[in-house]
Amino acid sequence: MKILYAEDSISIAKHVQNVLESMGYHVTHVANGLEAVKAYQASPPDLVLMDVVMPVMDGIEATRQIKKMGGEKWVPLIIMTSLTGNNEIIEGFTAGADDYLVKPMDLNVLEARMRSMQRIATIQGSLFGILDNMYEGVLAIDDAGIVKSYNKAAQQIFGYTAEEVIGQNVKMLMPSPFRDEHDGYLARYNHEKTPRIIGTGRKVKGQRRDGSVFPMHLAVTEVERPGKNLFIGVVRDISIEEEARKRIEFLAHHDALTGLPNRARLGEVLSQAVANPYTEAALLFIDLDGFKPINDRYGHEVGDFALKEVASRLQQVIGASHFVGRLGGDEFVVLLNNITTEEGALMWANQIIDAISKPMRFNNDITCLLGASIGVACIPKHGRSNTDILSHADAAMYEAKRAGKNRAIMTSGKAAE
Repeated sequence: MKILYAEDSISIAKHVQNVLESMGYHVTHVANGLEAVKAYQASPPDLVLMDVVMPVMDGIEATRQIKKMGGEKWVPLIIMTSLTGNNEIIEGFTAGADDYLVKPMDLNVLEARMRSMQRIATIQGSLFGILDNMYEGVLAIDDAGIVKSYNKAAQQIFGYTAEEVIGQNVKMLMPSPFRDEHDGYLARYNHEKTPRIIGTGRKVKGQRRDGSVFPMHLAVTEVERPGKNLFIGVVRDISIEEEARKRIEFLAHHDALTGLPNRARLGEVLSQAVANPYTEAALLFIDLDGFKPINDRYGHEVGDFALKEVASRLQQVIGASHFVGRLGGDEFVVLLNNITTEEGALMWANQIIDAISKPMRFNNDITCLLGASIGVACIPKHGRSNTDILSHADAAMYEAKRAGKNRAIMTSGKAAE
């Protein structure tokens, strides 16, 4: 245990210091209250022994200033007084002292006090050991937003050391605009006591030391205590969970290989189109010609490359204003918006065939040649339901296959009455 010992009498200080060091304590001696404050600030001890009557700055004022510093851990402070009246003891406790000894000190009493304080320090050390080994980051701030404690997990999450954060405003760990709003929110809460986050958990954004912003789960609890209340924040980095969630949501509506929307997403988009009485659109059902020989001859790696290249070419031809999706295997679909004529739909289909038919080079070594058979159905002419439009376009695609492949055919089907 490191002890800061403030005593202006050199003879008394020397004797007490020898006794404490013989007990195994490390003792730093200073001769007045001002030196005690400076020594505490430079290197906080585990315990402070503070004489009351000293030159330059007395022990009461030194106690008051030391306790104002706060810090990550509570440091017990014992005042030492030679006066028998209670006023000085009460004044010391009011300033923040935790215990007192009467001078001249009974060394047996001093040793008992030290053992008592060491037990408290051990309990505190165990508590901080638990906090430091938690998976979650744990921070404590006062009602002005100043960080008072900051465990090891918080250091790993935010990238700042405890020395860089403790004593600073917690908003340094927030990105804009939350950083700019935090002081105002805290001031309103202290005035109105109407919580928005306190007592609940929610997803928020944090900012690391390198400036990167990340999602985190934050739960805040208010701890009432004499003087200023503390707010305890428990933080968990949910970056990996959020990425996994986004990936799952993406795969629910997209093809894993090409990244295009999948059959489920087509169903949603097509349902919206057919349900709108003002929709004029065309569905192109695309089946690749010559894909199976590529897979059989060169393997799935080249086959996957060809599918991704087709997806890219479809997106380049169609653009962002229309829908491009993959149904599976070598089947793709395009939903063209604002198509008012069959001729316009077939013009788009032939542009797609031209794009897909251009040679594809794999690793500058293998040349792939594909074609496309496309069946076309128009909304509302050929149907007002997903089933009608898809079945008509699919039937027209097979008609294109039978007619010699690598061509587009408009369905001859009619909308169901």
